Amino acid sequence: MRTWTRAGSVVVATGALLMAGPGAALAHECFVANRSAQGNAAVSAHSAAWTTITPEILFNEIIGLPPGPAACAVAAWNANPDLPPYIVVGDKQAVGQDGVIAENNPNFATGKASDGQGIDHGEEAFNSAIGAILGQCLG
Repeated sequence: MRTWTRAGSVVVATGALLMAGPGAALAHECFVANRSAQGNAAVSAHSAAWTTITPEILFNEIIGLPPGPAACAVAAWNANPDLPPYIVVGDKQAVGQDGVIAENNPNFATGKASDGQGIDHGEEAFNSAIGAILGQCLG
């Protein structure tokens, strides 16, 4: 009986994370997609307006996975050569009155929010990868 209760809890938690986790994790995080690693390091070290998100921070703190699945997710992220080792996101960027700039950015409507050039949107760029990783590590 206890095994079935645990299995049910895992299924419910997995469903909740897949529905809410990836989108919420990087919902308003913007980053410079084509900035060099050297540029990211300089900005992250010398500007209070940018924050570095590592896979460990993403899966442990932002999404809040338990230790085992979090370790699996970090390993899966790091094993994927298409994913960066970290993301330097805008932490104190202009959002406009009532989030007008962030929510109504024309780049998001035209598909430029994840084109790998200029400012990209974390949710658009990484949501499918995070969803796949969560499915792999929680499924």
